[in-house]
Amino acid sequence: MSRLKLSRRSLSLFLITILLQALVSSCARKEPVARQPEDVAKPHEPSVNAAEIDRALAKAATEALGEREGAVLVIDPRLGRLRAVVNPRLAFEQAFPPGSTIKSFTALTALQAGLIDQESSTLCRGRFTTDGFDVVCSHPKSNTPFNLSRALGYSCNYYFATLSGRISFGAFKRTLAAAGFGEKTGVNAGGESDGMLRDGEWRVRDLLGEGDNLLVTPIQLLTAYCALFNGGRVIKPQISDLANPTISERRSLYIQESQRTALIKGMRGAVEYGTAEKAELSKLPIFIFGKTGTSTSSNGFRRQGWFVSFAADAHSVTDITPESLELGVLVFVKRSHGSDAAVVAHRVYEEYARIKKGEEARHEAPPPKSAPEASSIKVKLISENRIVTVSVEDYVVGVLSVEAAVEDQVEALRAQAIISRTYALKNIGRHSDEGFDLCSNTHCQQFVTESRTSEKIRSAVADTAGEVLLDERGELADVYFHAACGGHTANFESLWGSPAPGYLRGVPDEYCASMPNRDWNDEIPASKLANALARDPLTDCGKRIDDIVVAKRDATGRAEIISIEGERRRQVRGWAFKLIVGRALGWNLLKSSRFTVSRSGSTFIFRGTGFGHGLGLCQNGAHVIARRGGSSEQILEKYFPGTNVSREHHEAISRPVKESEGASEAAFFRPVSLRSCAPTSLHIPSERFYPNELPVPQSLSSEHFRVISSGGLAASDIETTLRQLEAARLDMLARVGLASIPLPQDPIEVFFHPTTERFVSVTGQPSWVAGVTHGRRIELQPLAVLKRRRILVSSLRHEYAHAVIEAVSGGDAPRWLTEGLAISFAGEGKLLLSSRSEQRLPLMALEQRLAHPQSAAEMRTLYAASFREVQRLIRAEGEPAVWKRLRVRASVILFASRRLCVIKATHDPKSRCGCITQNRYLNPQAFIRDDIRC
Repeated sequence: MSRLKLSRRSLSLFLITILLQALVSSCARKEPVARQPEDVAKPHEPSVNAAEIDRALAKAATEALGEREGAVLVIDPRLGRLRAVVNPRLAFEQAFPPGSTIKSFTALTALQAGLIDQESSTLCRGRFTTDGFDVVCSHPKSNTPFNLSRALGYSCNYYFATLSGRISFGAFKRTLAAAGFGEKTGVNAGGESDGMLRDGEWRVRDLLGEGDNLLVTPIQLLTAYCALFNGGRVIKPQISDLANPTISERRSLYIQESQRTALIKGMRGAVEYGTAEKAELSKLPIFIFGKTGTSTSSNGFRRQGWFVSFAADAHSVTDITPESLELGVLVFVKRSHGSDAAVVAHRVYEEYARIKKGEEARHEAPPPKSAPEASSIKVKLISENRIVTVSVEDYVVGVLSVEAAVEDQVEALRAQAIISRTYALKNIGRHSDEGFDLCSNTHCQQFVTESRTSEKIRSAVADTAGEVLLDERGELADVYFHAACGGHTANFESLWGSPAPGYLRGVPDEYCASMPNRDWNDEIPASKLANALARDPLTDCGKRIDDIVVAKRDATGRAEIISIEGERRRQVRGWAFKLIVGRALGWNLLKSSRFTVSRSGSTFIFRGTGFGHGLGLCQNGAHVIARRGGSSEQILEKYFPGTNVSREHHEAISRPVKESEGASEAAFFRPVSLRSCAPTSLHIPSERFYPNELPVPQSLSSEHFRVISSGGLAASDIETTLRQLEAARLDMLARVGLASIPLPQDPIEVFFHPTTERFVSVTGQPSWVAGVTHGRRIELQPLAVLKRRRILVSSLRHEYAHAVIEAVSGGDAPRWLTEGLAISFAGEGKLLLSSRSEQRLPLMALEQRLAHPQSAAEMRTLYAASFREVQRLIRAEGEPAVWKRLRVRASVILFASRRLCVIKATHDPKSRCGCITQNRYLNPQAFIRDDIRC
């Protein structure tokens, strides 16, 4: 036993001796192969494998780029490790003019030379011309001079062109050389290009990133930008699986902290309000700053878009240090613009934010069993133009003080309290973009802060404190209420044209039918009605109206479709008709869409029942139920069958899911969630009914467009929209110019509706339609909705294409050709490739089905079929030829004999008629061929 103990002790001493020798030997080694610089903090080791994170980022970058020709690079800006590379051949081996991305280096040169500081300002004149070089600014016009940060944010060409005239070209080239331009980065990929940094004569255009004196590869530009913010290190980029690779510093770039901050401030401005605003990067839960650029390719014909950007662990510009940098992303896209490249980057950062959130959750303490309730609500008092913060229960008291001020039945008040509380919690954040949750108008719910609230109201709110209405899935129900339904509550789907849950399909209401004030009669002179209807393109039938007919009623007795006969014939939804008349003649006329219409001489007589849209809880009926002894639960079960009241759910309520969450952002006609709209209660004077229907409109014009909004849009949103429309017009001009087709010269009006409900009710379109065009007027869903779903630009381009096509063809082009061309111009075709039908539809069937699509899914299939037909035409004849065909206006008439007659109006005053068989019509080229004759 003692010998065994001795052996173990000897072995231990032997091992300790070996370890000490190894340690001494290691400490004595004086020449390490490579080491981390002392001032570069090593990132913590992620709990998720670094390779898995890189694969996720690469996948996001690949999906975002899609089939576009371009490259995406994702880098650790402190270490130089390339975390994702999409299209390495283009990223490493090809060089291009950098466009406006070079302006950061132009600014750095001027700062270092003392020519400017952060506050040096220049008033933009909009255009700069010198030595045969002419450049214009695309940003909004401003009467305020731009300082450096705003000039960078808006990428003001005039600011940097005038600055370039004062900079020493030699100093500028030295700055570029120090940043690594004109030489290989040494990336371990092989076949890398040197780029171009010439010593010859330089001009102003070179300092703006145009011309051939300076050509950069995407990897050169990215590593140069990393040096601007990582402490001046121009690092050799590496493709490596190691989370912490060795750093190889090629050279250094001198930059002061104040200069770095000035550049970051300008690049943050680009993300928040400037050239990259449309990518909505500022809305992600990480701090991002970047610079866009659009340059002309070497052949001078096509454009290419750049976006180089960074994410930092910071909350503001002043928080950013070289150690706070987390990720760098460069996107390069051919035949595109810098703003489009920024949109591609959004997907990469979105994935990175998701991964980062998961990492943070792993290191945090477990959450409590139940989330805290939404304890307060920010309300904008419209009449006082101020925001107040109140508790949920105080908010409900303030709502009932207006919406149920004359109600004296306690159970009806309790039902109203549950509905108003459910609505508030379901819609918290409805106005988050404006800095508050809900407004005090009927756009949300009527609300007052100081009033002589009855004791019954306070008691009803207290008795139901925390109680909400849940649907069959246990989620907050979509709740509506109105003054009087007239005997049957409305069906959501037939009223507004979109699918509805079962509890909003309308129920008979014998209680409201017994109320004495449920009926109304209105007489409107025909001339007065014609003038009112002429104010809206949906109902504009000319200077006279011959007849108005309710063409279709829904099961609740409401006018679903109304036909208007005059100089022209129009069809419109009944609720839209009611709103259009009310907007022009006053809300005291046509109190609901549950009416009949007849004519007596020169007067139209409307007889109807009900007050309001009729959805959900009927305040008249609830009053009667309560008066007859019914409880609040019975009232709610009556008007929302299948729902139930719960107090427990209120404890776990937080902010609502936004309309874009959980949905495919690319589907441009997917359903958009309709928000509740609570009309005023019975005691409100009729002239105050729907005050939000008469907002003060905002409008702003450019040379060819006028954008109008009644939804309180920021001026920057309208200005950005105008720039996007003007860009679309330039693109359209390039397309139709080859076909010798002039564009419409009269300004086009673009109107954003304040809510989806308003868009649906006014246009008569279902909620899954993004926009509709009539002549020179484009009507769209709310701008905020389109931005959140990332379809704003494509919707603008799609509807603008419709306006052009209608002007060129006189409105007589077939629907499949119109939609196919609009989709092609808007760049939406790739989104539809998955919508393939089992077999190719005959054009006659496609044309007929496009007239009345029954659902968003069917519309998507029909749009995809139209796009494919147009693509076949373009491949066969070329795009200019297809646009040229639109000048031959065609009215299509389908006959029961399965033959098609196409009447074509040409410059000849005599029309030619072509009759062709259905089989021949299957060929799109035959359909639009000029030589068809009878």
